[in-house]
Amino acid sequence: MPKQKNLSQYEQRLLRVLSYIYENLDGDLSLDTLAAVANMSRFHWHRVFSAMTGETVSDLIKRLRLNRAANILVLDDYPVSEVAKQVGYRNISGFSRAFRHAHGMPPAEFRTRGKRVSNQLLNSSAKPTPFPVVMSRRIPKMAAGVLHQGSYVKIGAAFQKLGGILASHSLFEHVSGLFVIYHDAPGSKAPSEMSAHVAVEIGDCFPDNLDELDYFEVAGGIYATMEHQGSYATLKAAYTWLYGTWLPGSGHEARDAPPIEFYVNDPKTTPTAELRTDILVPLE
Repeated sequence: MPKQKNLSQYEQRLLRVLSYIYENLDGDLSLDTLAAVANMSRFHWHRVFSAMTGETVSDLIKRLRLNRAANILVLDDYPVSEVAKQVGYRNISGFSRAFRHAHGMPPAEFRTRGKRVSNQLLNSSAKPTPFPVVMSRRIPKMAAGVLHQGSYVKIGAAFQKLGGILASHSLFEHVSGLFVIYHDAPGSKAPSEMSAHVAVEIGDCFPDNLDELDYFEVAGGIYATMEHQGSYATLKAAYTWLYGTWLPGSGHEARDAPPIEFYVNDPKTTPTAELRTDILVPLE
């Protein structure tokens, strides 16, 4: 597919989703619903949306709901409780807290002092440095890992747990390829609801009955691999470039499977500037 045509299709998806959000602020705006509107895998849509618009889906929805509420308060005389319902809030106290945070005053006060607000779309101004992206076909591989549930800020505990299990069973010589599969994109849901697997690829000699581990297959197929070099702190900007610039302009479609983050070298023995992290996006 020509790159310009593919980019246009991504823009059309974005506009289609934005239109759906505007028209359904009081309805179902779950990630799965919006991914279906975009006709794209939920594993990748949120990352593409955030990279192209500069804000997460949930932040955009919240901002638009509270902006619409502000305009209703100024233009109409509905009770505050009814305004809350019209923009998707079922709890008046939750609506009032969110409104005060967004507009600096409670809804009733805004009604007497406020003015109409615009729904201008934010746009990411960050221009991250592009990294090399290579295409390759990978064969299916078995893996074993530890499930992390909760904020990704605390995922280090899963790394430590996996390392402890491998060490206690003397299994390091039977594994390769330390990686993380992030099942949920950052910002796509509440931090407490997110999950990821910290895992290693395993060989035939690796035991298949350790209760502490989850076993699964990493699917084969075509992958785009972005070769990120440098501090892990710059990975967020790298993801933004990968999903906001490279993928829409690549002529490729992401497969319905999550991205994989491989750690090529050891941060304990590698200078920060030389750290290598490969981000793999499965493609159709």
